[in-house]
Amino acid sequence: MKTVLAGIVVFHPDQGHLLRLVGAVAPDVRALAVVANSPLPEEAEAALRRAAGATPLTILRPAVNEGVGAAYNRLLAAAEAGGDGFLFLLDQDSLPEPGAVRALAARHARLAAAGESPAIVAAEPVGPEGRPLGARPDPDPRWPDAPVRRVGFAFSSGSLVACAAARAIGPFRADFFIDAIDVEWGMRAAYRGYAIFVAPDIRMAHALGRGVIRLPFGLALTDQPPRRLYTFIRNQLAMLRLAHVPRAHKARTVLLLPARIGIYLARNRFSPEVRRAIGCGLLDGARARLGPPERVFRPRAS
Repeated sequence: MKTVLAGIVVFHPDQGHLLRLVGAVAPDVRALAVVANSPLPEEAEAALRRAAGATPLTILRPAVNEGVGAAYNRLLAAAEAGGDGFLFLLDQDSLPEPGAVRALAARHARLAAAGESPAIVAAEPVGPEGRPLGARPDPDPRWPDAPVRRVGFAFSSGSLVACAAARAIGPFRADFFIDAIDVEWGMRAAYRGYAIFVAPDIRMAHALGRGVIRLPFGLALTDQPPRRLYTFIRNQLAMLRLAHVPRAHKARTVLLLPARIGIYLARNRFSPEVRRAIGCGLLDGARARLGPPERVFRPRAS
């Protein structure tokens, strides 16, 4: 089996959960790398190394919080340097079930042997209630004993990324900082002849934002804080300019974004901070002003 580097991106993490995550993943990977986008005390680092056991663990410390896209690119570079065939992406709010990495790698091998070009095979993210968080098209009937669904994109956390495919597809969008990075990369992968798959029987607990806003007819939105609402709106608008983003996705964005904005405003009782996040997101998205959100929001204190 090709070796795997597990890469975890953290920002002011819950230490207990992070230790559980490292302990759960370490037995199935060659090594772990943690990108600390916020300060990580020495005692926390020591605890992580104990949780990893015999599996080597590296802490990567950017000088500033560079965002998720830049962190993923650091992890891809680390996987390439280590000669790994795969990078298993995780964030601090996820917890895959035991054996998930090996199962995903086996699913990737089966797809490749069948002539597919999988860039990612991802675990099924589920919320606290055990309910899947993403869209759920029917599994491909060709593999009833090893189910997979072809999707437009997969949540970055829980994604087993094929390093060879990543070289051909290109880096993650560091200028997006956070939000829609996995969406844009998945669409770019399809544009370049690769595919994204989710394995519905390989599950991973995952927390989204501040929870989920349940809507009529089974619809749901992620309840995002203002900083994330800003980057979400900005990056969705920025994707309208990209040639590899399908027209159907662009049309959906144009049609649904006003309704989403209205829901977020009502949910937050038209608070000044949310109004500012939405207004700046619309303006910066229209002007293609990307990068860190600190221009609009003060950086979070360490």
